[in-house]
Amino acid sequence: MRKLALLLVCVAACKGPAQEARKEPTPPASAATVVPAPVVGDEVAVEYRPQTEGHALIEIAAPPGARVDVREGQALIGRDTVPMAIKAEADHWYMVAARLPSGAAREAKVQARAGQVASLRFVDVPQGPQAMSREAFKGFLQALDEEPGDQAKLNLLRSAAARQWFTAAMAGVLIDHIVYRENKLAAVPILKDRILDGENAFWLYQHFTYREDKAKVQEILEH
Repeated sequence: MRKLALLLVCVAACKGPAQEARKEPTPPASAATVVPAPVVGDEVAVEYRPQTEGHALIEIAAPPGARVDVREGQALIGRDTVPMAIKAEADHWYMVAARLPSGAAREAKVQARAGQVASLRFVDVPQGPQAMSREAFKGFLQALDEEPGDQAKLNLLRSAAARQWFTAAMAGVLIDHIVYRENKLAAVPILKDRILDGENAFWLYQHFTYREDKAKVQEILEH
């Protein structure tokens, strides 16, 4: 019995201390793409969003028709009208300068980020009356051409002039869409007080052929 006890002690000593199970290190979770919070101001809003191709992009989304220059330092990177987008270098800063449809100028400094689109929207608040937009004017000309005669065209013109504004160039185009000279003359007093750039109204003379008609246009514009 004593020999058996000694044998068990020897076996235990040979095994050594119990080994702890090795724990495999937990792989770190992949870092999620961090998208900066939108920046909203009185004149420009900047919002970042992921994009699948992995490039850094700068997008100018609004207002449509604005003319935009994008520069890095003194270098011109892109020039176009809104909406537009250009590829950029990640972590580089760019100056975006816009001339808005109202004529106002805006600037914003924006950082490009890898795998993200930096989307800018400039705020355009027109001051005072604004001339009919290009698209609206195009549609109005089409409606004018569909009227059956000059009197119907003049009636449509009166209706539009009660609520719309025109440039001198637009007024000249409208006169060209009226057929007879006496009706062209009748359009001038309808339009003259709705021309925003009144200093250019003298260009209406070019839309009349006869000298006496030009003299009548001058008289209408001066009174």
